[in-house]
Amino acid sequence: MFEAASIDKRLSQRLSLLELFALALCAAMVLVFAWYQLHGGNGAYDLTNYLRAGQGDTSFHFYASWILPLYTLLGFMHPVAAFVLWNLANIAGVFAATRVFGGGSKAASALLTYQLFYTLYYGNITGVLLGGMALCWWGLTHKRWGLAGLGLTLLLTKFQLGVPLGLALLCLADLSWRERAYSAVVPLLALLVSLAAYPHWPVEVIGTILSNPPNDLSSISLWQWLGPLAVLLWLPVLLPLSKTKRLILLTATTALSLPYFQHTDLLALFVLPIGWVPLAGNLSFYLFAKYSWPGLKALAIIPLGIYLWIGVPATWQWLQARLASKR
Repeated sequence: MFEAASIDKRLSQRLSLLELFALALCAAMVLVFAWYQLHGGNGAYDLTNYLRAGQGDTSFHFYASWILPLYTLLGFMHPVAAFVLWNLANIAGVFAATRVFGGGSKAASALLTYQLFYTLYYGNITGVLLGGMALCWWGLTHKRWGLAGLGLTLLLTKFQLGVPLGLALLCLADLSWRERAYSAVVPLLALLVSLAAYPHWPVEVIGTILSNPPNDLSSISLWQWLGPLAVLLWLPVLLPLSKTKRLILLTATTALSLPYFQHTDLLALFVLPIGWVPLAGNLSFYLFAKYSWPGLKALAIIPLGIYLWIGVPATWQWLQARLASKR
């Protein structure tokens, strides 16, 4: 499913009616949100902070500084035009990721979710990052190291999402260590250039996180209840698994075990081949309306269900094999 030929076949498929509807709805919602902001609405909170970071105000910027030149370029545009362009990139990123990692008409299920609409309303970066994730895997499977590195650089912009998923892609690819090193050239260059332009940015990001931590009202990580014990959730990832199941399990584990994981980042799980499960993300409409931000924490049940679906059988099979070997 994740091989080059399969990916190219999915990328060349015609849009299904459901995919066409989902893309049209997402694009229409971008225009609605843009109209709302043009008439005094208070959306685009995230994109506003990104654009401010591009102008030098990084007080609400928690990401790698190699993304700042992109924000600066967007800052030359009218704010509404920048909002529309940025969100079209978000939609394209999510759709590309569903085609690269999932495919079929079920790809629409990731688009028709509260998590994507939330991303579009606030101008969040998640969809753009997933576009980088898709480009990285396409490049790795096609041995196009520059494109793989470019996608990896984009994915790594958000550390808590990009580092585990980026490492997973590099390890899952059927490559030699030298070839993996080739894919790391562009991220390394991006790091060096960003340090030359903004010498203290890693320290500044850490300082910003400590002094002005990200809003965690809708974080779904189990760390908030289990503490460091959540790290033990990574153990089943080491068991024998197919490439597809390992990536799905690793992504679910990332959501559950990190100290901070926003519900919008569930899109990283939704673009994988998990059927219609992403539509469960639309429980958010009820949860938010009924319980406000804390209600969204209940979305932890989605990655937890995926984790148990893959992790429990894998653990049981491993235990059976161990017991059989001792007889």
